Order: sequence, then C-alpha cells, then structure tokens
Amino acid sequence: MERPKVRYLNVQPFGDRFLVTDPLGVSDTMIVARELLILMSLMDGNRTREDIKVDFLRITGRIITEEELSQVINMLDENLLLLSDRFRERIERMRSEVLSSGIRKPAHAGEAYPSEGEKLEAFLRESLKGDGVLRPRGVIVPHMDLRVARHTYGSVYGRIDRSYVKKVLVLGVSHYLHETPLSACPLDFETPIGRVEVDREVLEKLRASFDHDIYQDILSHIREHSIEFQTLYVKLLFPEAKIIPLIVSYGEPEDLREMARKIAESVGDHEGLLVVSSVDLSHVGKKFGDPMSYDPSGRDREYMDLLCGMKNEEAFDLLRKDGNRTRIDGQFTNFVFIELMKILGSGGGEVVDYGIYEERATDSKVSYAGAVFL
Repeated sequence: MERPKVRYLNVQPFGDRFLVTDPLGVSDTMIVARELLILMSLMDGNRTREDIKVDFLRITGRIITEEELSQVINMLDENLLLLSDRFRERIERMRSEVLSSGIRKPAHAGEAYPSEGEKLEAFLRESLKGDGVLRPRGVIVPHMDLRVARHTYGSVYGRIDRSYVKKVLVLGVSHYLHETPLSACPLDFETPIGRVEVDREVLEKLRASFDHDIYQDILSHIREHSIEFQTLYVKLLFPEAKIIPLIVSYGEPEDLREMARKIAESVGDHEGLLVVSSVDLSHVGKKFGDPMSYDPSGRDREYMDLLCGMKNEEAFDLLRKDGNRTRIDGQFTNFVFIELMKILGSGGGEVVDYGIYEERATDSKVSYAGAVFL
C-alpha cells in the first residue's frame, strides 16, 4: 500500500495516550501512544510511504524504518482502520447483514430512557403536557437525552391529537459519518413498548428518485439517537402509525429544497402526516472549543423566530454568515423541514418550550426547543 489512508475515526485524550474509537462500530476501540497517532495522521492518502517517513522524522525527531512502517500499516489494515479493500469488503458485508435483518434494535435503552416496557411507558406518559387537540403539520422536538429534556418532548407531543396521525416523517441529524446528503433507515424500529413499522413503500419511491443510494449510510443509523428517541413517542401515542426515518446531513439551499420536494412527492397522500424535525440548538462551552460557556438563548431565539416565521433562507444565512458560531446542529434538517411545511401549507410555528442543559464538569451548555407548526 503505497499511499495508505486512515479512515475517519474519533480521537480523545486518555491520560498520556489517546482513545481511538470508530463511529461506525466496525473496529474495536484502541488506546494509542502519541507517536502512533502522529503516524496515523500522516496516512492521509496523499503521502507516499517515503513522505510519511520524512514527515514523521521532522515532527518527532525519530527515524522509522521501512519494516516498522510496514508493520504499522499491516496492523491498521488488519484492524480495519484503513480505507482499503479489506475494509470495503467488511463494510459491504455488514451493510448487507443489517439490511437483511429487517430490524433496528434500540441502542440507548437503559441509558437515556428505561429499558423495561412498563417503566418506559410511565416515563413517557408522565412527561406529556397539553390537552391533545392540535393537528399540526409538523413539530420541532429535541433529540437531547430524554431524562434531561423530557418536559420539552412532553410539551410538544402532549399537544397533538392522537387520533389523526397515521404516518410520521422523522428528519434526524447526523451524529456519525455520512457520505450522502440524505439517508434512510428501511428497518422497523424495535422499542421496549413494541415495534414501530417503517413505510417501505414510501422509502422505495424516495430511493428511486435520488442518484445516490439512500440506504448506503445504514450503518450510521444503528446508534443514531435523533430518530430512536422519537420512535418511543410515536409508538406510545400513535401505535398504528408508520414512520419514514431520514437523516439530512448536508446540502446547499437549492439542493435541500429539491430534497424536500422529492420527499413530499414520495409520501404522496399527506392526510394524517406528521413531520418531526429532531434537532437540538446551540452547543457552547469548553467541551465544544469555547474558552468558557455562555448563555446562547439570544441566538436561539433569533433563529427560532425566523423558522417559525417560515423565513427559511434568512435562518440558514444567519448560521452560515458567521460559521454557525453557537453550533446549532439542525441547520440542514430544519431547512428541509421548513420547506416541507411550506409544501404542506403551514402558516408558521410557535415555540412551546425551551431549555438549556448545563454540564458543569466541562463548563458547557446545550440548548433545545419545542415548536408546533399548524
């Protein structure tokens, strides 16, 4: 392998070493020394083996022999950490196995919410606030840990008339590596209170309308919580409803607008359709690279006011013009959501709840809101 390339991995300090984890869950977690991490960082697919040895000497002052470099490259390849034929073959096999299983098992039961059916049902019911009479075209709901943002989840879902929802389109946020701008999970979602069936007919129509395969990033759906958390309320409140689980990863406004159009056309009959944008808002503080945490509510309010006023371009530009300084994570998902609201004839939205979670140990804050669009 003349130009080895280490694939996308998560790296965190771990004492005097580093914890390397795989967001796709293909490779085992590794603890590596600083020099190995430097060597891995030089394997970018552009440098030749000779370039790697030269740059490693320049950075560390240590000579690495051809034999040592070969041993490291072979070790990384055996552990599926390189973008190699071995890794691609494994990925294809895993994708095939996941897709053929037909089931997406709960990844966060017992962590973010109770894993026992009765306890979960009570946990969810206790959160519900409102008289359950509204028939919204769409809602914005957090994907924050349910134990933290339960009041906001309940403030939104508690307002919805349970009798009319027949289909739920969930737009999630990408927390793992996605190669494609829009991806779908064609697997039924298993929950502690029962299985939520996906609408495969709609997904197949949507799949046929894109140049890329919307199932390609299926492995990134396996632990994705932005969809999983919503399926719990769907099963509790609309037990017969089918879901259309999608993740919007990136895109320019014109592409996202076309994405919304294709989604709406694939859904077809919009009677009884509820669209859910599963997003959090600002991420500020030391954990996210700021010198200290601060109150992001002013920024959140400005952004949410634009969304609720159906001013989609202005909301998108607000975040783009300063590089999304408070790291609102739903800008692409929300753009598609608002375009869908326009297609479905919504007159706008209203924020019904807002919260900020403070993690004092890291001096960091994450904010979230609930909104209803009639």
